[in-house]
Amino acid sequence: METAAHNPLARRYRLWSLFRYTLPPIGMMIVVSLYTVIDGIFVGHYVGSNGLAAINIVFPTLNVMYGLAIMLSSGGSALVAKAMGEGDMKNASRRFTFLTVAGISIGILLAGMVFLFYEPILRFLGTTELLWDMGTDYLLSCIAFAPCVIMMIFFNAFYIADGRPIQGFFVSIASGVTNVVFDYIFIAKLGMGVLGAGLATGLSDVVALLAGVWYFMYYSRLLHFRRFRFEASVLLRSASNGSSEMVTQLSAGVTTFLFNMLLLEYAGEMGVAAITVILYSEMILNAFFMGFGLGVAPIFSYQFGAQNFRELRRLLQLSLTNIGLFSILSFAAANLFRVPLTELFLPEGGEVFDITVHGFQLFAYSFLITGCNLFASNFYTALSDGKTSAFLSFLRNLFGIVLFLLTLPRVFGLDGIWLAVPAADVLAIGVGAALLWRTAGKMKSNEPAPHGGA
Repeated sequence: METAAHNPLARRYRLWSLFRYTLPPIGMMIVVSLYTVIDGIFVGHYVGSNGLAAINIVFPTLNVMYGLAIMLSSGGSALVAKAMGEGDMKNASRRFTFLTVAGISIGILLAGMVFLFYEPILRFLGTTELLWDMGTDYLLSCIAFAPCVIMMIFFNAFYIADGRPIQGFFVSIASGVTNVVFDYIFIAKLGMGVLGAGLATGLSDVVALLAGVWYFMYYSRLLHFRRFRFEASVLLRSASNGSSEMVTQLSAGVTTFLFNMLLLEYAGEMGVAAITVILYSEMILNAFFMGFGLGVAPIFSYQFGAQNFRELRRLLQLSLTNIGLFSILSFAAANLFRVPLTELFLPEGGEVFDITVHGFQLFAYSFLITGCNLFASNFYTALSDGKTSAFLSFLRNLFGIVLFLLTLPRVFGLDGIWLAVPAADVLAIGVGAALLWRTAGKMKSNEPAPHGGA
């Protein structure tokens, strides 16, 4: 009989022990966000605000690449894990190998298409003449490594399927250190600007790719590279399973595009640079919420599978308490340190700096709420309710932000752009809270009587 001593998912957690259990994924998300942000720090200080604006203006194209990678990895790992659960290890490894080759092929195809059509892509994204050359450099230098980027994300999912999630943490650290070192060499020492930032990121993804190939060739526990055959159904089912993740990334691309278009209209290239700094800072402050959600999801899934509804409700309350406490801390940190955070990317003084600090003050209200919204989406994913999870993600990340970006600036001008994300979070938390309340009520009705059965 399985006990909590042998399975940490079966333990009875308290507030602190639940937080402690989620520290590894929180740490991983912080590491990933930090080395991503360091790109922006080097560009901001050695290239300037226009370099930051150029990166953000082309980022919707990169969201497509990330979306394809996450779709393939999350959907594909579910199929492979299913085969493993059925005891068909040979077929699991064949599917894993086929999806690896498919991911590399998709990356090569995507890179080729962007190289062929980068000029119309840049025009569509609204790249101004001032940002054209830097936008071209960053887009092409990043997309040249598309197969490596896709495989980096892909292997991270399959380390977990192989039973070694810590491997992804170690690879993230190695990749991040590589990125920082080459950022310093290419940008600070060689003066290569945003081209250097793109190359540094690409080379860090090469490290992740090589580490993944080496691991699955020689050290993996369950999955190995094997002869495979082309299976269109596996590719299609992987895409279908991971479609909600693709929607999330496409939503991010759409909202980034709208932010850029509106900020170019209201504040020019300075506005685009400001939102880039704010989004980098948001990435740091949201790392806890994302890591916590990843960490508690398997516990919820386990207890849901065990039909332990009383424990599920208790874990839900503990999780929301943790999220609430850190939401207050994040909001306080965003307000107390908005000037030092801005100084990480931009020299103090000047119009861009002032626009960023003011925008950050308004944008920071989202930190009071966004953690709960991220958690609610993760919670329903853990309960295998993908439709509700996707609905909540869509409501906040696409519908809400687009709605308020198209309406608030007409009333409040530039301030309306900074308030769009907090407003979307308010909309989403109202719906999310109602759904969580209803779900908790259903759990309570399914609980055994105090002196009843199991």
